Amino acid sequence: MIWVVDTCVLIDVFRGDKTFSEMSSMALQSKLDDVLTVAPITYVELSPEFNGDVAAQDAFLDAMWIQRDFKGSKEAVLLAHKAWYEHIMRKRAGNAPKRPIADVLIGAYALQKGGLITRNEADFKALYPNLTIFNPVPSAS
Repeated sequence: MIWVVDTCVLIDVFRGDKTFSEMSSMALQSKLDDVLTVAPITYVELSPEFNGDVAAQDAFLDAMWIQRDFKGSKEAVLLAHKAWYEHIMRKRAGNAPKRPIADVLIGAYALQKGGLITRNEADFKALYPNLTIFNPVPSAS
């Protein structure tokens, strides 16, 4: 299976977050027999963590065995297009909270690839109910 790693999980590991770093690291390690990758938007979102240094960012991702394959993302873009439209329609009807476009794009990419590793499970399930999600935090929903 191909697992798309959400930005929050990578930031947990990179920063050594006291609350989530260990759980996020263990989640990634548990999926090393599968393929780990990032969505293009996650790659962009990580830039500030590495002060814009692409080589340092790539070295970090390589050390984590995380691939970057940004070809063939048209299907993900079309999935995101549909999810964003549906979200805005719910929002206009007063039935949806504010949602960052990044989550819409990451979820679409993950749906296209296979699954998503994220701590923000509820956010993604609201957008993509059929998305397979692995949450590093055992008691989270």
